[in-house]
Amino acid sequence: MSKPLKVALIGAKGQLGSDIASHFSQCDRYQLTALTRDDIDITNPEKVQQVLTSQKFDVVINSAAYVRVDDCEQEFNTAFNVNAIAALNVARACRDLDALCVYISTDYVFRGDRHVPYTESDVPDPINIYGTSKLTGEYLVRQTAKRSLILRISSVFGKAGASGKGGNFVETMLKKAKAGDSIKVVNDIFMSPTYTYDVARLLGELLQTDPTGIVHGANTGSCSWYEFATQVLKIAKIDHPIEAIPASEFPTKATRPMNSALISDRIAQLTTFKMRPWQDAIAAYIQNR
Repeated sequence: MSKPLKVALIGAKGQLGSDIASHFSQCDRYQLTALTRDDIDITNPEKVQQVLTSQKFDVVINSAAYVRVDDCEQEFNTAFNVNAIAALNVARACRDLDALCVYISTDYVFRGDRHVPYTESDVPDPINIYGTSKLTGEYLVRQTAKRSLILRISSVFGKAGASGKGGNFVETMLKKAKAGDSIKVVNDIFMSPTYTYDVARLLGELLQTDPTGIVHGANTGSCSWYEFATQVLKIAKIDHPIEAIPASEFPTKATRPMNSALISDRIAQLTTFKMRPWQDAIAAYIQNR
């Protein structure tokens, strides 16, 4: 058996990070060091260097991010500090370590004004501060680290919830339905729902191939947020009405891409692992929650 890869995971308590930590810690191919905000302040370049160069890591996964999309419009300094400058700090440490730098990015790097999903080769063109800060992070990581993997995901849901958002979309729909609350969901914004556990499994397989470049790691298929919500209640066997509304009736501070669905041309080239359809991912999440 080959020597396990030494992996540092930044953001280990986040919605995605917690699933990566759980999966990698059970896999003998990896020796994981899980780092939380208390362990490493990625906005502090000296601290990043100190923590990451203390061991000879083979891979550094940066899953930390400022993900409050609407708040990013006003708090753009925080958005860029965390999503871009801090990503640069991590990439510099990876360069010094000669480690693979894995940066978790988003579908929001795309404009979303077309009717087909975005592949890895499509040109980004973000329309809000969050997407712009993440795309800047992508560029800085790719230009700085000797080897980098940009893993874009979309509309994530996982057992840990999103610390900055107070849960996830699936839990919100279940909670509202069980409480008998009125539910209105937009039906003209489309994306690819993504189960963080599946992303963790994908990443575990990808790292065995020493991957570089950009990979889209969403569950397969796409839907509107209304279809997402309807499928959640259907799988949970909850009979509760959901009203479909246009995005114009649900104004937000940040402009959302109308169709930021992702598809991957690269996963099949790199691994035999396949991301399952978003409907199956929801079913697995609800069964295991």
